Parts: sequence; C-alpha cells; structure tokens
Amino acid sequence: MSKKTRDFYHIQDRLPIAWRYLSANALSHTAEISALSASIEEQWQELQPASSEIRDFYSLINRKIEVLESALRELTSTEDVNEQQINNPQKLVEVSLSSSGLGFFSERVAEEDEHIQITLFFDTVGTNLCMLATVLESRLSADSENPGYWVRVRFAREQDEEIDQLLAHVTQRQIERLSRSQVQNGTN
Repeated sequence: MSKKTRDFYHIQDRLPIAWRYLSANALSHTAEISALSASIEEQWQELQPASSEIRDFYSLINRKIEVLESALRELTSTEDVNEQQINNPQKLVEVSLSSSGLGFFSERVAEEDEHIQITLFFDTVGTNLCMLATVLESRLSADSENPGYWVRVRFAREQDEEIDQLLAHVTQRQIERLSRSQVQNGTN
C-alpha cells in the first residue's frame, strides 16, 4: 500500500473570518498587474544574457514594483478591514485551512467561480490577513442545527507574504496539537 504525501500544510481550526465579493474594479487591477508582471518577465527573458549593469537595473526596478504592490495591498487591506468590520463583522467559524485554500462555514451562500476577499484573524501571529480567493464550491450545510453553507475557496496566486503568515499559523497549530498528543500519550 502506498502512502500519499502532502505537499502542503493542512489543519482544522476555528477562526474569526469575514468575506465579501470583490468589486469588478479591484479584480481588473489585480488581473492587469498580473498580466503586466508576466509581460515584463517575458521581455526580460528575451534580453538575456544581459550585462551586470542591466541586471542590477532590472533588480532595482523589480524591487520597486514589489514595494509599490505591497504598499497598495496594505492600503487596500487596511481600508477593507475597517469597512468589513462595519459592514461584515468577523465570526468565529470552523475552517479547513491549507496553503492553497480554505473551507469555511458561512451563513450566506457564495456564488461558484466568483472572486472574493477573505479576512482571517490568526491569533498565533497576531494579525488580520486579507486574501484574494476564487469560490470553488458552495453547498448547503448538512447540519440542521446550524443552517448555512460550506464554502471552499482557492487562494489567488502572488500572495506570498500572506501565505507565509498562514503557514506560520498552521505550523504553530500543528505544534500545539503534537504537544497535546504527547502529553496525553505520556499520561496514559
């Protein structure tokens, strides 16, 4: 019997979460930035081999773009978190969390293939994360005592800093569970 290995971290958890649909404008900017980044990379590959001066210049321009994108994300995230706290407060819900996506309980339905923004609070790293995602599935909850929907999403690419914080949270939770398991096994 072969064992299937996982190439990502995965946990079941309870987290404060809120979500909202992305505006078409926000989505078009995200798509436009991704398309421009891909075009720049293609052009860079055609210029190879480049002199050390050109490589240095490219590195500086690339770093400037990364800093500007990060600043834009922070500005947008701060505004969106404040807006969500007023219009769509976070609720503590059961989640299935991995580096590639999230499954969570929602009181309202999510439309499949829609782009959403999810705000999660990770107490292990003490931060709210705003992440872009696409809805893969939204199905009616089978639990009659908790009416609502189970929503599965896949995180958008190019969210490396957010994924790093998510993985730090997942790793910390896994360490906590292993510690509890070792204590229980040692006392039995």
